[in-house]
Amino acid sequence: MKKTAHIISHTHWDREWYLPFEQHRYYFIKLMNNLLEQFEKDGNAFQSFHLDGQTVLLEDYFAVHPENREAVTQLITERKLHIGPWYVLQDAFLTSSEANVRNLQIGLHDVKQYGHVSKLGYFPDTFGIYGQAPQLLKQAGIDTAAFGRGVKPTGFNNMVSDSPNFESPYSEMIWKSPDGSNVLGILFANWYSNGNEIPVDEEEAKIYWNRKLQDAEKYASTNQLLFMNGCDHQPLQHTIPQAINAAASLFPAYTFKHSSFDEYITALKENLPEQLQVIEGELRNQRTDGWSTLVNTASSRIYLKQWNNRCQTLLEKIAEPLAVMDFLAGGKYPREYLRFMWKSLMKNHPHDSICGCSIDEVHREMVTRFEAVSQMGEVFVQEHAAKLADKVDTSGGPEGGIPLIVLNTTGWDKNEVVTKTVDLKVVYFSEMHFEQIPAYLKEEETSAYRLVDEAGNNIECFMEKPVVEFGYDLPDDKFRQPYFAKRAKLSFAAEDIPAFGYKTFYLIPSEQPEVVMQEQAVNDDMEMENEYVHILFHEDGTYNLTDKATGNTLTQLGIYEDTGDVGNEYMFKEASNHPPITTKGVRAEFRLMERTALRTVVEFTHTLTIPALADEQLEMERNSLI
Repeated sequence: MKKTAHIISHTHWDREWYLPFEQHRYYFIKLMNNLLEQFEKDGNAFQSFHLDGQTVLLEDYFAVHPENREAVTQLITERKLHIGPWYVLQDAFLTSSEANVRNLQIGLHDVKQYGHVSKLGYFPDTFGIYGQAPQLLKQAGIDTAAFGRGVKPTGFNNMVSDSPNFESPYSEMIWKSPDGSNVLGILFANWYSNGNEIPVDEEEAKIYWNRKLQDAEKYASTNQLLFMNGCDHQPLQHTIPQAINAAASLFPAYTFKHSSFDEYITALKENLPEQLQVIEGELRNQRTDGWSTLVNTASSRIYLKQWNNRCQTLLEKIAEPLAVMDFLAGGKYPREYLRFMWKSLMKNHPHDSICGCSIDEVHREMVTRFEAVSQMGEVFVQEHAAKLADKVDTSGGPEGGIPLIVLNTTGWDKNEVVTKTVDLKVVYFSEMHFEQIPAYLKEEETSAYRLVDEAGNNIECFMEKPVVEFGYDLPDDKFRQPYFAKRAKLSFAAEDIPAFGYKTFYLIPSEQPEVVMQEQAVNDDMEMENEYVHILFHEDGTYNLTDKATGNTLTQLGIYEDTGDVGNEYMFKEASNHPPITTKGVRAEFRLMERTALRTVVEFTHTLTIPALADEQLEMERNSLI
């Protein structure tokens, strides 16, 4: 049977990597403009272009060329330019499960305005893929995935190498999730550049195709051969129609076609063998050392991962639940602003971004994006929490009491140590000359306070000494309202806060003296415990933790270790013949920072002698890995 060579023109476009975002965007704009010209000039012969599976690229382009939106939309509608289904090509493991879902949801949402989506789970360069991907794709109506890493062992320049232990003998396989969902998996066995820069010259084309056809046939389970005409930040090959004509004349036993994934997958499914290898769960190159899957970026630029976790938690666990709670209480659901916050965060989720393996300029810009998401999320939470609190009836509280409403945005009842700055007295500028207010508040005697719950039960709390600070309100119907407030930081244990609910406490004047948190003396016996656990500290700062319910003890916890690293920005590899620097056995200076009924804070300080490392030896070890 005659074999078909499907040639898919594409580019894999990392928004930022070895250049910062704006410099990469400059070249992407050139690519898009050239692509529009190519379709206009040679639309009959130049059939298709795959835009890397991520819709954010269109946002990047239209920010500069909004006048071309109609022309691009027409190409998408005509199924010549193929987009989606993702918003970004994000890393699969360093982003949360919710972020992976939102990436697909937002990508599919954005595609609606253009008329057609590429129904392909596209993971060309993802550094390993989560096991639930087939399950997620099937729920979105997608039954095929394409990926470059995580199945067969790969070698130099990402080319598949032969091995008796590879997972599948073919580049086509069945990929199955733990729940049993499965999709057709397509491995870029010779990478997503195996059809790059196809020659037009007959002599060059003969050499090129003799090699390329053999490489593709080696792993293909059918007579449908896939050739990816592009690579990372690859400019458009204008001569594809002529190159295809040259190949067709040289190899009449094959059909050469300027194709799309839609066409290729349809033809592939019609010719698949009855039995394909089933690959289950995560794609992580389980039978290799993991280097080719680049799984060790979790330890690269750890501050990025910390920032990302804070922002994901802010959106997933606080902002969105508050928005739903407010909606159920009669408010409007701010769908577009929530989507905007998610998009802003996900621009830091591509694999060369969140993995920390780009140039310094990229990661500095990422921190700015994280800060922006944090600012958006914090004001969102503040406003929606205040709206919900305003709907709570506190008129039945004790006279003179300051109501404190604790909201629980989780799906389970919660006990939480709450720390809140409370305004004990507020004086607006309209009530007194602003220069007089600070002195007035400082001189006014502060009442003692106690905290009670809704039933009037006393709640143990700790209040710091009040201070006078400036603040302002931003009302919806007038100019900002500045004030000075006498405020204090209050900490207490809020117990049994209902799931997706609230509980009200009241801070009321009392004849009892206010409780001020103070630093406690060091406990010489180096032990602490409560009803749940017992902790024994050792001289080097390590500790034993005993679960009092089970009697199980974990020993020597809290050791810090630093080792030499001869890897690169993608991979950690410990230096050999260099002992790790560790705190084990090194006497620590112990300091009890805070001890109250609510919490205990302990600080350990170590003084370490760091041995000099032989730079020449480390460099030799690095070079041996290249």
